[in-house]
Amino acid sequence: APGPAYSALRFAEQARKKFSGIEVCDAVALMDRLRPVKEPEELELIKKACSVTGTAFRNILPLVRKGMREYHLEAEITREFIRQGAGGHAFRPIVASGSNACILHYTSNQGVLSDGDLLLLDFGAEYGFYASDCSRTIPVNGKFDPRQKELYGAAMRVLRETIRSMLPGTSIHEIHDHACRLWEREHIGLGLYTEAELSEQDAGNPLVNRYFGHGISHFLGMDVHDPGDKSLVLAPGMVLTCEPGIYIPSEGLGIRLETDVLITGEGPVDLLSDAPLEIPEIEDLMGGN
Repeated sequence: APGPAYSALRFAEQARKKFSGIEVCDAVALMDRLRPVKEPEELELIKKACSVTGTAFRNILPLVRKGMREYHLEAEITREFIRQGAGGHAFRPIVASGSNACILHYTSNQGVLSDGDLLLLDFGAEYGFYASDCSRTIPVNGKFDPRQKELYGAAMRVLRETIRSMLPGTSIHEIHDHACRLWEREHIGLGLYTEAELSEQDAGNPLVNRYFGHGISHFLGMDVHDPGDKSLVLAPGMVLTCEPGIYIPSEGLGIRLETDVLITGEGPVDLLSDAPLEIPEIEDLMGGN
């Protein structure tokens, strides 16, 4: 019969045969418990990965043009990462224009950028084997229209208020529940459903999930989705994402804003503050493309 399929299992089997009487244990669970709180040296590498990502975003904004393919921008991001000495992408990037942004894990990046559409970018550099994870949403033509501004403003408010809640002693589960309550308020304000509909909703199929169908956060480190249970109590030195999103297929648009947050005893620290978020700065950097 063939041996174990994985090299680690084959090694364990060989060790057991060679050293009888010695117990061979799987150290993954032990190592995973050590990873959520980062050492200072690890934090420096994550901060560098975030810096590379923020600079890349800033530098590609003036390049966006209608008629481009999504993969053209993917190539520009790759060039920026390499130019800055990063190891490449921490994960397969998402470059999703128009309705493609409503596909949560869209990575084909084949679409054409069209005038009037929004473009959702979810990307991050890896530096020294440590990841960053950034999402930004921009207008293809360089100017947000009134509806896009309205939705973007809602996402910004949820992002900022959620980041403020990311404190030692809480958990990702609690942060997600808080973000959902924020989104319910915003969804009602945007006319997506009413207060009455919310009060009568099916608890097993909440209305908020129609327009925000993913988690608000995950741990970040050597992997973009680093080990760590979402019920884990947060402590200084942990790094996690904050990524509110709103997706409206009927309007052909999706907006996600994601940053990486360092938990400290003095309050949360945004590690991607170099990647522009404010509408005026984005429009200025794009130059009315």
